[in-house]
Amino acid sequence: MCAHAGEHAPGIPAGIKPHAPPIYQSSGFEYPSHVEAEAAGRGEVYIYSRDANPTEDRLAHAVAELEMTEDACIFSSGMGAISAALLSYVGVGGHVVAIEGLYGVSHAFITDHLPRFGASFTLASAATPEAIDAAIKPETRVVMLESITNPLLRVADVEGIASVCRARGVPLVVDATFATPLLQRPIERGAILSVHSGTKYLSGHGDVLLGVVSGPKSEIQKVRKLRKLTGGNADPFAAWLAIRGLRTLALRVERQVATALTVAKALEHVDAVERVHYPSLPSHPDHEVAARVLDGGGAMVSFEVAGGLAGARRCYDRLRLVARAASLGDVTSLMTHPATFSHNKLSDIERRRFGITDGLLRLSVGIEDAGDIVDDLRQALG
Repeated sequence: MCAHAGEHAPGIPAGIKPHAPPIYQSSGFEYPSHVEAEAAGRGEVYIYSRDANPTEDRLAHAVAELEMTEDACIFSSGMGAISAALLSYVGVGGHVVAIEGLYGVSHAFITDHLPRFGASFTLASAATPEAIDAAIKPETRVVMLESITNPLLRVADVEGIASVCRARGVPLVVDATFATPLLQRPIERGAILSVHSGTKYLSGHGDVLLGVVSGPKSEIQKVRKLRKLTGGNADPFAAWLAIRGLRTLALRVERQVATALTVAKALEHVDAVERVHYPSLPSHPDHEVAARVLDGGGAMVSFEVAGGLAGARRCYDRLRLVARAASLGDVTSLMTHPATFSHNKLSDIERRRFGITDGLLRLSVGIEDAGDIVDDLRQALG
């Protein structure tokens, strides 16, 4: 399905067409007469690429197919998608429930930025139905969680939380970037919106900044209206690169998930590693939940190195194959140190509360040979 997703998107000419999707690298569109121009003015055909673009629409159609939902909207980055999804529901006096341990920038948007506009928040201590239910207030407008958290890879009970949200009349937004549509489709499990950083697995080659929100047409219309007003649309060429990346999504993710499990099992037997975080390991605290809500453990592995910060730095600096770089979901393996990198804006107290230790390293597993990755990690860990 990934290889053909989006082929029948609206706006793609019927009949003879190029095999590779075309790039509509244009800010505007021309019309043969006033009839078409006036139709564009009414929003019936393309008028300006900030509003809509055929290449972006093809990508949106492809993601909606993979998510098995009605519609999707493309953004210039994952944070553009997350912020638009939340702002579609939250206004002055509104309240957001989010889980502790979100991606650092998502955490900052909810805790630092939204309060400037009169919104409040509560951080639930766990992604469980009970914790979310306890955090919801009468003024709660949206619940935000990650299907697999960054960087500790905790797994949310999406089905149970969605049931609570329905009962309380609150929409649920799930950042499913780590899971990809192949391991979990949150809307099938009761969420109202699913969000992806298309920079990661969807495009998969480290050369795109992109975000996607998918869901029912009625909800995506709100998100798309906000994108039009704030100008968060993606560039057509970035959308085209993501369309190309989607064609190999299934192959890449299957390989990466299998390799991640091999790496995680190997790290459990390395003396310098104190703890391994991977949802498919029996030692993971959410192992049973992961088996129920995910079709695989994902391609991220986090582990805690003996010696704290000094031990983590030593391992990090000794890597030979694994790249020391930000982001994730690339075809090549990438390593980050969350305490000094993605979560360095959090206080020491916050990091300790979230379980982000100084010795924690986060590995995004690529498509390299599993043995080569394990060998590199073993030599780096000494």
